[in-house]
Amino acid sequence: MLRPRRPTRGTSLFELLTTLAILSLTAGLTAAAAHAFSGMSSLRAASQEIASVFSHARSRALFRNVNSGVKWVARDGDLTFAIHDDGDGDGVRNDDIDSGIDPLVFGPFSVKNRWPKVTVAFIPGFLARDPKGNPVGDLSDPIRFGHSDIASFSPVGDCSPGSVWLGDGRSRQALVRLTPGSATIGIYEWVGSRRTWTRIW
Repeated sequence: MLRPRRPTRGTSLFELLTTLAILSLTAGLTAAAAHAFSGMSSLRAASQEIASVFSHARSRALFRNVNSGVKWVARDGDLTFAIHDDGDGDGVRNDDIDSGIDPLVFGPFSVKNRWPKVTVAFIPGFLARDPKGNPVGDLSDPIRFGHSDIASFSPVGDCSPGSVWLGDGRSRQALVRLTPGSATIGIYEWVGSRRTWTRIW
C-alpha cells in the first residue's frame, strides 16, 4: 500500500530574502578578503623582488671584484631602479652613470609597471617607529641611500646603509633595509590592524 506523500512546504519570501542576504554578505566578505590578500601579495612580491635585486648587485660585487650599485630614479610620478657596475674604481657614482663610465648591467625597471598596486611611499597617517624602534623621520622620502639614491655594494661584502619603504596605499607598509658591515638585506611588514612589524626575510 502506497503511503500518501507529505505536502511539500514552499519557501516563504522572508526565508528567501534571508538566504539572499547571507549569500550577499558571504560574497562581500570573500571579495574583501581576496582584495586584501591581493594587496598583501603584491606588496610582498615587490619587497622580495627588490631584495633579490640587492642580492644580485651584492653577488656581482663579490664575484666580479667590482663595486656594484642599485640606482633609483624618480621620474614622471614613477620610480625606476637599475644595477650599474663601477667602471673606473671610484665606486658607482651619478656623474659616472650619466657619462657612461659606470655601465648599466640590469634594468631599468619601473615600479609602477611591475607592481601597479604598490607605491614607493608611506601609507597615509603612518606614525609607527621603524622595526628597531627609531623614529621614521621625513615621510616624503621613502628611498633613503643618501643624496645619490644609490645602494652600493663593495667587493669585500660591505654595503651602504639605507632603506626602501613600500605601501599598499591603505594599511600595509613594507620596508626593505640594507645593514652595512654584513650587507644584510631585511624585509619587514607592518600591518596596521595589528600594529606590529614582522620580519619575512
